[in-house]
Amino acid sequence: MRFFSLKEVNINFKNFIAYIIRSLNNYLKIILNNNIDNFYLPNLTIKNVIMINPNKVKYFNGIPMKFYNSTKFIINFNWDNKNKIIADHEKDHRVYSSCKEIFINRLPFEKSKMYFYLKKNLSNPKKSKGCENHNDIINFLNNKLKLYESIKKNGLKKNINNNVEFMIDSSHNLVKINSGNHRFAISRILNLKKIPIEIKVIHSNCFDKNSKIKIKKINQFIKNIENKYA
Repeated sequence: MRFFSLKEVNINFKNFIAYIIRSLNNYLKIILNNNIDNFYLPNLTIKNVIMINPNKVKYFNGIPMKFYNSTKFIINFNWDNKNKIIADHEKDHRVYSSCKEIFINRLPFEKSKMYFYLKKNLSNPKKSKGCENHNDIINFLNNKLKLYESIKKNGLKKNINNNVEFMIDSSHNLVKINSGNHRFAISRILNLKKIPIEIKVIHSNCFDKNSKIKIKKINQFIKNIENKYA
């Protein structure tokens, strides 16, 4: 069993406190005015972490939005114009194809698409996932293999934050976005029937923009999506 250092615990505790404070601030915005533009995440009253069958998801999209601190939850966007069929995406994307190479076909790390991609981008900290040399890449891929074995044994666990990210587009489709590609790919490879995912943004067309909106209505809409993808 691994024990966290005091420094790690303090950092995690500080992050948790910051999360709670942001959630309270975002809830107060709604109390003052429940206009559709005033809904932000995190917000503990919004039930945006749901359980779905990953094999029922049809679309993937890498949207130009990062979810740091507080972010608007209901917005107008045209990102869904670039939705990709997830079955096609899995054939081409290095994460998804490498997961099958390493976890299913047991291809050596050095021969996987992810290895070559990381090696090619060692000079770019963002693209290289922080890897600086061959050993870093091997450790990175070994950690992903450990993640696979953990999910295979225990399933995918729900977090208070940092779950697999999704959006709901203007057609009420649940679309995989941005963070959590390895966890999502592993869940599909293992044919898991239920995993926790986090809805990070909803298209404003899903609601009546000319009226006030209540948290209860948003949560019911999210619940309907959960039932659709159960």
